[in-house]
Amino acid sequence: MLVPSPRVALAALLLGLAPPGPATAAEGVPSPSATAPVACAGSRECASKLGYGNVCSDGRCGPYGDRTDLFVALGMSEKEKPPPEPWRLYPAVLPAIGYNPALGFLIGAVGTFGMYLGSPSTTTMSSASALALLTTQKQLVLQLSTTVLTADNDWQLQGDWRWLLYNQDTFGLGTGIPPVQYGFSTNGWGDTAPIPGAQPMDFNLLRFRQSALKSVTPNLYLGGGFRYDRYYDIVDLSLDLAADPPVVTSHYAYSLYYGFDPSAYTVSGVSVDALYDSRDSTINPYRGLYGLLSFAVLPTWLGSSQSSTMALADLRAYVGLSDEVPRNVLALWLRVEGVTSGHQPYMALPSVGWDAKGTTGRGYVQGRLRGTAWIYAEAEWRFRITDNGLFGGALFANAETMSRPAVTSPTYGYEQGAENLFNSVKPAAGFGLRFLMNRESRTNVRLDFAWGVDALAIYMGAGEVF
Repeated sequence: MLVPSPRVALAALLLGLAPPGPATAAEGVPSPSATAPVACAGSRECASKLGYGNVCSDGRCGPYGDRTDLFVALGMSEKEKPPPEPWRLYPAVLPAIGYNPALGFLIGAVGTFGMYLGSPSTTTMSSASALALLTTQKQLVLQLSTTVLTADNDWQLQGDWRWLLYNQDTFGLGTGIPPVQYGFSTNGWGDTAPIPGAQPMDFNLLRFRQSALKSVTPNLYLGGGFRYDRYYDIVDLSLDLAADPPVVTSHYAYSLYYGFDPSAYTVSGVSVDALYDSRDSTINPYRGLYGLLSFAVLPTWLGSSQSSTMALADLRAYVGLSDEVPRNVLALWLRVEGVTSGHQPYMALPSVGWDAKGTTGRGYVQGRLRGTAWIYAEAEWRFRITDNGLFGGALFANAETMSRPAVTSPTYGYEQGAENLFNSVKPAAGFGLRFLMNRESRTNVRLDFAWGVDALAIYMGAGEVF
C-alpha cells in the first residue's frame, strides 16, 4: 500500500506552490522519434511506425505533449526547458495539503528527488519520495518510497518503507454480511451483541519492503524481494468482553480462532517476482501492458507470527482510443491476491485501499472490505477536455469480491460456513477531473467522486490511479 493513500496526499497537491522539476521517474525512456524524426502525413502513420503516443506535427513524427500545465498557466514555468542530464540531482521539497476518506484532511511535507543513472536516451529517471503527514484523524504517516533504474534499465529496484501511527475502521471479512453484524452464539461467550457498522481500531505499522529485478529480455524482469510488516499496539475500540451481552469484534474473534496475539503480530518473508512492463510511462501510460506475478513465502524462522504463503497477480492494459490525441485511453486493471497456505493475521489480509498505491476500490473507504482471497477489476476511460491539455477527465467503474474461511469450533460450539469468491460482489463507479501539473512527466492532479453500495467517497491525489 502506499499507505492509505499518502501518495494521494500529493493531493490538491501543490496547486501552484512551486514550479515542477524535470520529468519524474515514470516518464520512461524517450521515444525513438525523439532522436530519429520520421516524415509523416498523419498521426495514424506515426502511431503505426513508432507506437501509439506519437503524433504528426509539421510533417514530422514526435511524442505527443500537452501545451499547458498548471505552472505554465500561472506563469511560473518556462515554455522551453533544457534537456535533463545524467547524474544530476533534481530535488523538490513541497508542502502537501489534501484529503482522503481514510485519513481525513491532511497537512505535511513531501520531498521528491530524481536522477538519471545512465544516458537519458536509454534510461528511465530514478526517483525517491519522502513524506511526513499529520491528519485530522490523529494519524502520523512517515514514508520513503524509491524506484531506482540503473543504466539502460538493466536493474529495477523498488522500495516501500513506512512507519504509521494509525487508526481505521474495519468491517469484518468477505464482501457479504459478517457474523458480528447480527451477533452470534457460542458456549464461551453466550449470545454476543451485534455490531451493525464499523469496528474502529488503533494500531501502528512498521513496514520495510524492498525488491530487486533484473532485465532478462526487453520489458521482462525477474527477481525477488524481502518484506517485513510489524503491526503493534493494536487496540480494538469496540471490544468489550465484560459487557452484557459481550461485544466481540471480527478482529478479536479471528485472532483468537487462529491463535494470533490480538495486540501485535508480524508478517515477514521473501518473494519471487516476475514483471512484464511495456508501458510508455509509469505515471500516466498511453499504451502498453503491465503484468506482475509474485509469490511470497512468510515463515516463522524469518520472523512471521505464523508461517504462510501468498500469491499475487496484477495485470493492466492501456488501449489508445485516438491517434490524434493519445491522452484518450481506456485503462483496464485486474488484480488477484490471496493466502495460499497457512494463516495470516487479520490486518495483513488483502484489503481494499491497502495495495501498494492505496488506490483500489474507489467508492469504499480504505479497509471497508477485507478477506483471505480477493479479485478486483476496474476500467477507466481517460480523456482530454481542453485542447491545450490543462483539463482532462475520467469515467470509471470497479467491482470486487472477497472470501471468508469456514469456522468450526467444538470448544465454543460454533460453526459458520465459508463465503466463497463471487458469493457477493461489491460494485462502484464514478467520475473525475484532471488538472495537468507537469507536462514532462504527464502528472495530473486528480479529483474523483465515487459511489459504492451505500457509500460516497471523494479522492484527491497526484498521478493516475493505475
